[in-house]
Amino acid sequence: MSDETKKPAGPGYTVDEILAEYGSKGGRGPKPEPKPERPGKKVVDFPTEKLPPIPPEGRDGPDEPPVRAVKKPAPGQDEPMPEIVPENVGRTIGAHLHTLLRRADHFADHMYDQAEPDPEALRAEKYIPGVDQEELPAGEDAPAGRPRLRLVKPRELPPDVPPAKLAAQYSKGLKGQGVRARLALLLALLSAAGSVELPLLSWAALAAPLGAEAFQLRCWVLTALLAGAGLLCYDIILAGGKQFFTLRPRAESILLFAWLFTLADGLTAPRLEGRAAAVPFSAVTALGLALALWGEHRRRRGDRLSAKTAAQSRTPYMVSLDGTLWSNKPTYTKLSGSSQGFGSRLQVEDGGHAAYRVAAPLLLLGAMLCAVMASAGQKAPERLLWAASACFTAAASWPALLAFALPYQKLAERLGRVGAALAGWAGAARCGRGGVIIGDLDLFPTGSVSVAQVKVFGGAATEKVVGYTATMLRVMDCGLTRPFHDLLRTHGALYREVSGVEWHEGGASGIIRGQEVLVGTAAYMHLMDVLIPPGHNIKNAVFCAINGQLSGLFLLNYAMSGTVNPSLSALMKAGAAPVLATRDPNLIPALLEQKFKLPVDKMEFPPVGRRLELSKPDPEEVGELVALLSREGLIPYCDAVVGGRRLRLATRWGLIFALAGAAVGLCLTFYLTSVGAFASLTATNFLVFMAAWLVPQWLIANWVNQY
Repeated sequence: MSDETKKPAGPGYTVDEILAEYGSKGGRGPKPEPKPERPGKKVVDFPTEKLPPIPPEGRDGPDEPPVRAVKKPAPGQDEPMPEIVPENVGRTIGAHLHTLLRRADHFADHMYDQAEPDPEALRAEKYIPGVDQEELPAGEDAPAGRPRLRLVKPRELPPDVPPAKLAAQYSKGLKGQGVRARLALLLALLSAAGSVELPLLSWAALAAPLGAEAFQLRCWVLTALLAGAGLLCYDIILAGGKQFFTLRPRAESILLFAWLFTLADGLTAPRLEGRAAAVPFSAVTALGLALALWGEHRRRRGDRLSAKTAAQSRTPYMVSLDGTLWSNKPTYTKLSGSSQGFGSRLQVEDGGHAAYRVAAPLLLLGAMLCAVMASAGQKAPERLLWAASACFTAAASWPALLAFALPYQKLAERLGRVGAALAGWAGAARCGRGGVIIGDLDLFPTGSVSVAQVKVFGGAATEKVVGYTATMLRVMDCGLTRPFHDLLRTHGALYREVSGVEWHEGGASGIIRGQEVLVGTAAYMHLMDVLIPPGHNIKNAVFCAINGQLSGLFLLNYAMSGTVNPSLSALMKAGAAPVLATRDPNLIPALLEQKFKLPVDKMEFPPVGRRLELSKPDPEEVGELVALLSREGLIPYCDAVVGGRRLRLATRWGLIFALAGAAVGLCLTFYLTSVGAFASLTATNFLVFMAAWLVPQWLIANWVNQY
């Protein structure tokens, strides 16, 4: 071994450098470590001292630290960062800190190293609009989501009847039903007046000529008024009886038992002791019957309006709901179709009847048990009719048959004014959050887009350029088909056969009479290496290139209705996200935001392939029918979607209050009848209690069409 230890090539450390770094006995001090060379800086190499040779056992004395051998990297590999591990604890920490600082220096030197950008990627990013990717299911084995709770699950739909014929059926007897509802309400109000102590009404003076007691006469009058209200509301009485005897009770069945027990209580009340302070609950039951008939009348009016609106067009637009059409979530679509299936869905029982399919048997059983326990259970069987009348009347909550009827009739009136018809409760039952497919004609109906200017380049014939462009746009089946059809007829051009059509972001290409034809936006022409003259890079225009040469420019005028922005805002507030499935190459989020100030940041813009699938005029599968539209534009479309969602929410909230009122009323009447509190459970207090649960229903019904 020579007197001078040679330093190996590269940044690795030798034993001499290690000993010099930590000041061993054989060394005379630490050796400066050479820094890596950086661009623009000169590295000075300091001279090193000669060290004595190292003993074979790798130690220069008894107190020298052990040395870890430095492994040289293989050819073509990065040299590892050396790590020094002395035996002493303090030196160990210092060595690790020193290594960490060197690694931090190395990272700082190379943290901004980047590959050169791809010119093609930059070009595509500049001219291709940004799109949204949908959320796809994890796989076929992924667990299915929780099904949406629905208040209607008909075993089979009623027979399908054309809307015009169905409207005529609902019109029969509708006016007479409204008159009977008003008369029943009048009798109920008279009964309420007779149940309240009025200073101008002296029952004793009226009973004296008849030779009867005042309380007895009062009970007879109230019972007669209740019987008259029941005859006027025979629809409810007959429906309740039919439902009960066919073992399918609903809210009408509870009203039937309340009417029967109240009549029986009114006839027997004068014979019971202690009843002078508690008149029969005829007014409460009569008002319940009148409101039930009025609710049925309102529902028939809503069905008639919906059927009449659906019959206005022979080929209406169908609004359907698909469970997983876009981004694996419920999605609304609008397709041109027929009214088939609308009549059967309109006849399906509403959400109130469907909810009482479960609640009515429980309420009937609970009311009967409470009446028996409050009378016979308290060793007072003479109070059975009074307790049963109170319990069944409380269980027959007033909002029961109004929860769907009132908001539905109000919504049907609003939708009828804009040309939309909701398919009853069957159409509103599934309406909720999801996507709404918005097409070209939704934003710009027929007549909203016109060709303002035509310019031809390269000496091409105007008829040829117009014919080629109109042919391509007809194949693209976008909102520009109609204005270019009119332009085609104006210039006397003809449609041509086209083959090899390919879609791209911003336009499409095809072969017409052996020539390659490109039709699209200015950005699409840039991507296809078509030169556009200076000053002609216009955004709201359609360009046509034949065999790679620009041949035509068509300046377009888009006129958007002022109702589009409010309609989209209503959709977003209702939790429905608009999905732009446009085929017009100009209708991209950038143009809609800059020119028309639409909130495109809250919309979704699928890739071109998915936009074509979502906007198919004749899809293979059609979702469940929600509504029919007899007019174009976004207003009837959005009103039907938002209205259906609001009707669903309003019905469910109304049912919540109705069932809560029935449960609370049943508990209170059971307690008061069990203790024989005739002075507390009066008709006046009962009327106030039942009317209090009607207030939320009025508020909900007025909210449903306020959007």
